[in-house]
Amino acid sequence: MWMVLILLCSSPMAKSCVLITGEELQSTKEKCFEVSIEKANKALTFPQVYQAKPFCQIIPNGKEI
Repeated sequence: MWMVLILLCSSPMAKSCVLITGEELQSTKEKCFEVSIEKANKALTFPQVYQAKPFCQIIPNGKEI
């Protein structure tokens, strides 16, 4: 499973950035990035957002080590 992550910044200063996560896990990396990019592009439409970077993180299911 994959978790959507988006790094949002309100200015060029690193201290202005926050990392937000998606509400649902995605089944594939491709779907995760599709959702992450879509949400990052939507975030950029708000004037308070200086930069939005989409990321994805794999979440181990505990069965495979």
